[in-house]
Amino acid sequence: MFKRFTVFLLLFGLAVISVGCHILIAEQEWSENYALMDGAQSTVPQVIDGNLNTVGETQAMASGVYSYGRTAGSEIIITLPEKKQIRKLVIHSDNIKKLNLYADKGGTALSDTDWQLIKEIKSVKSYPLEIPIVYAFPTQRIRLVILDTSDDASLYRRDKANFYTETTAEQRNSFGSTRGMFRRRYNGRISEIEIYGYKSAQETASANTENKREKELDTILE
Repeated sequence: MFKRFTVFLLLFGLAVISVGCHILIAEQEWSENYALMDGAQSTVPQVIDGNLNTVGETQAMASGVYSYGRTAGSEIIITLPEKKQIRKLVIHSDNIKKLNLYADKGGTALSDTDWQLIKEIKSVKSYPLEIPIVYAFPTQRIRLVILDTSDDASLYRRDKANFYTETTAEQRNSFGSTRGMFRRRYNGRISEIEIYGYKSAQETASANTENKREKELDTILE
C-alpha cells in the first residue's frame, strides 16, 4: 500500500511538473514584432518599415561631438505606441560591432526620459544580431547607442591622413597632442530592428484554439 501511494505521489508530481513546464513554455512564446505596431516611431524610419531592403543609418549624438569631428558614437531611438516588456531584439546590420542598449524607465522631474542601460554588447560575432533581455520592465522607448563599427578603422586612417594633408606643422603643433582626436565613429547601418516580448497565456491559448480550428477545417475540406 505504501509503495502504491509513493508511486502515485511520484506520478502526480511528474504530471504537475509537466503541466507547469508546458504553461511556462506557452507563456514564453514570442509576441508579434512590436516595432511594426501601428503608431510605432523611429528616429530612423527605415529600420521599422518591415522591409529588409531599405537601410537606415544611426545618427551622431549631439552631445558627443568633439574637436576635429571626433564623435563618441551614434544612436537610434524607437518609440512604441504603448509600454511593453521587451525580451528580445533582432538587429539586421552588416557593420555594427559594439553597442549599448537602453530602455526608458519613465520621465523624471529633470527630464522627459530616464534611460537605463539594460544590455552591453562588446563584440558582435555574426549577423543578424539577436539580443536576449533578461531584466525587463515596461517601457515605451528604447535607445541603441553604436560605439564601434567594422568601418571605424578605415575612417580613422582616412581622417588622420586628411589632417596631415590639410594642416601645416605649425597648425598641428597648436593642437598639442593629437592622440585620440580622430576617433570619429562611423554610423551603424541597419536594415531592420525587430522587437519582441512574450505572449500572454491568453494570447497563446487563443492562438492554439485558432490553429486547432484551422486544422479541423482542413480535415473537413479534405
